[in-house]
Amino acid sequence: MDPDKIKKVIDLFFESLKSKDNETLETGLTQNSTIDVLKNATVQAIEQNPEQFEIYVKWFLNAAMFLLDEDSELLQIE
Repeated sequence: MDPDKIKKVIDLFFESLKSKDNETLETGLTQNSTIDVLKNATVQAIEQNPEQFEIYVKWFLNAAMFLLDEDSELLQIE
């Protein structure tokens, strides 16, 4: 997979989760800083396991089709 495309998708996804209010959570971190931590962990996991990431991408595609009632079966994650 193209690393630039992966970065674009990851960036857009995690930025979309951020809150304008950026409230402090029970953990003591703000919502947006928590999202940044999750994003960094995700990027690191993708870099360390690119083959597994490709499996997840295919699963998310199937899951989206399942949720849209365009596929009747939800596949197991390998």
